[in-house]
Amino acid sequence: MKITLLHPSRGRAQKAYETFDTWMQRCTGKFEIEHILSLDEDDPQVQNYANRFPLNSKCCIGPNTCVVDATNAAAKHATGDILIYLSDDFNCPHHWDLLVIKRSLAQNRKEWLMKVDDGLQPFDVKVLTIPIMSNYLYQKLGYFWYPEYKSMFVDEDLYHTAANMDALFMAPEITFKHHHHSLGLCENDETYSRSEKNWDQGKELFAHRKASGFPPLSIEVNN
Repeated sequence: MKITLLHPSRGRAQKAYETFDTWMQRCTGKFEIEHILSLDEDDPQVQNYANRFPLNSKCCIGPNTCVVDATNAAAKHATGDILIYLSDDFNCPHHWDLLVIKRSLAQNRKEWLMKVDDGLQPFDVKVLTIPIMSNYLYQKLGYFWYPEYKSMFVDEDLYHTAANMDALFMAPEITFKHHHHSLGLCENDETYSRSEKNWDQGKELFAHRKASGFPPLSIEVNN
């Protein structure tokens, strides 16, 4: 099986590389890992990213306005059986690739979304901070993140959408730690601020989507 890491980033070339390197060091090496770095064309650090990441990392650069745009852009290039959202502040357990593949195979179905523990909030919170999705589900949805969001509430939307499709399953024994600035686990920066400014937009859209029952867009995906 093949895993694709969808890695949107902005203004954090060094931090993004350190995260990527940790994930590569901690995988088993037994499975193919595809890494797709997704950057904004107006990011002043674009060249810094190019100088740090290896040639076998794919890179897509586009007119993204937000992290949702960047993630969905990366997903369009994904060829893995499993898609994992990789943010610069996510850590991983040793042999994370084997843990994910074993757990997904135990589902014995094609369309699924795995909820893992993010080490940040109680597991029963209905949010998917670090979603792990089968490519089959991505193809059915037509997106990774619901594209009308900018950032905030998009992970809650995905939780409810997948749950309504009976595609969501729980893996509380697997922890990918979210080293978020709100707990002092990393420094706050412009990228966080840029994302958090979208709180009201996300809250309003989430309320509208909730009232409608979180219908998927069902967009045809063309890879």
